[in-house]
Amino acid sequence: MSPNSSKKNLNKHTDDEDEYFISRALNLAKKGQGLTSPNPAVGAVVVKNGIIVGEGFHEKAGQPHAEVIALNNAGKDAEGATIYVTLEPCSHFGKTPPCAHKIKDSGIKRVVSAIKDPNPLVSGKGLEYLINNGIEVKDGVLSKEAKQINEIFFKYITTGLPFITVKDAVTLDGNIGYKTDTEKIYISSTKSLEYTHYIRFINDAIMISVNTLIKDDPMLDVRINKFGIKEKFIKKKWTKIVLDSDLKTPPNSKIFESHGDVLIFTSIDYDEKKAERKKRLEEKGAIITDVYYNIKEGKKLLNLDLVFKKCGDLKITGILVEAGPELFSSLIKERFCDKLIFNVTPHFLGRKNGLDLFGRLNLDFNEKINFSSLTVKKIKDDVFLSYYPEFA
Repeated sequence: MSPNSSKKNLNKHTDDEDEYFISRALNLAKKGQGLTSPNPAVGAVVVKNGIIVGEGFHEKAGQPHAEVIALNNAGKDAEGATIYVTLEPCSHFGKTPPCAHKIKDSGIKRVVSAIKDPNPLVSGKGLEYLINNGIEVKDGVLSKEAKQINEIFFKYITTGLPFITVKDAVTLDGNIGYKTDTEKIYISSTKSLEYTHYIRFINDAIMISVNTLIKDDPMLDVRINKFGIKEKFIKKKWTKIVLDSDLKTPPNSKIFESHGDVLIFTSIDYDEKKAERKKRLEEKGAIITDVYYNIKEGKKLLNLDLVFKKCGDLKITGILVEAGPELFSSLIKERFCDKLIFNVTPHFLGRKNGLDLFGRLNLDFNEKINFSSLTVKKIKDDVFLSYYPEFA
């Protein structure tokens, strides 16, 4: 159905109609994913007599909000119309004036919102302002879908901590590559790698361990042109995070050649050689942060709680962790995982030569960790499986 082809129910709003236009607004919001941090991605659609007269989405933090763009596009047609918005209109002054005020001044008679603002300081106040000014309000339309689009924002604004997505490409027998590689290999298809780079893009940072850095020497950048992202990405804030207790990161690593900041977390203890390595890395532009560590199985493992709190302080709202076996085990066992994505590839590498992702994940008897809410994306013979953990 074309949004401009139906004029039925001109004065009567149905649930199906509201879901249709909220769904359209959600699709608009997705265009802003990865570009609006630390703000949410929001879409808005202005509808009058069943016809869309204006729409828009929030493109970047500090720029006009979705409601303002949609209302400006609607112009005088906004008077007496309904605005559909994927997140409760703001009622507070920030870098831009309150959207709720703009809605009232435009003559909108009805507001349909997908979900309330999760910020406890402002939640519900925008809708309350609209109701107090005689505007009809309906809330909670496709709220589950709206929350998922902004799951990174929702966690960050309520906890001050980043949303952590753990993602790995694994073979059918659970390997992420070979134990020793003579050259870098990709077990994912080219199309799957493109989708992985899109997942990178919608986060603020990528995190790896120094073991992965030394083994693969990745650039940790985004190399896709889907949705015109390649051009927009040039202006996107970007952070490459390395967990490196002993500062073994080679100064000639490719991460120093690609776009974005390099943030290295290391342990608080230093000797003369480590201090010299720190100096060389800082000369390359690395930002080095010291945190406490824990000794596990004779190894210094950084305190992940402190790492992620520091990332939150730096306004890093979402982190994609591309983990090797040791980091994967720590993230799962210590419950530092908000979303788990496996790119399952149609290969066997075998136990002798394959690098087993799950080899360090030693759970106690009956220590079962459950995941749910599966979504599946198929790309030729590769499959992306996305889950949310059910941590107690």
